[in-house]
Amino acid sequence: MSETQQGYGSLEQQLKALENSVHTITTDPAASHWLKRAVTELWERDVVDALNDLDMLRDLLEAKHQAHVLTLKRMVMSDNGTRH
Repeated sequence: MSETQQGYGSLEQQLKALENSVHTITTDPAASHWLKRAVTELWERDVVDALNDLDMLRDLLEAKHQAHVLTLKRMVMSDNGTRH
């Protein structure tokens, strides 16, 4: 069996592309310092542990977003369901 899979290229090409993506993000002046730091730290971590942490972070951010949506709806709607 060949290292090259149809449509994916060699393992070396895939790893180089990933490293280029990391470099692009960490050198992008428009990227936040938080994102640059997170990408750098995540790149050095065990992938499974990092994915588990990202899942927890996503769940937390989705819950925060839902809370914000509900807050905005309360601000717009009166007690009887009509708009203010």
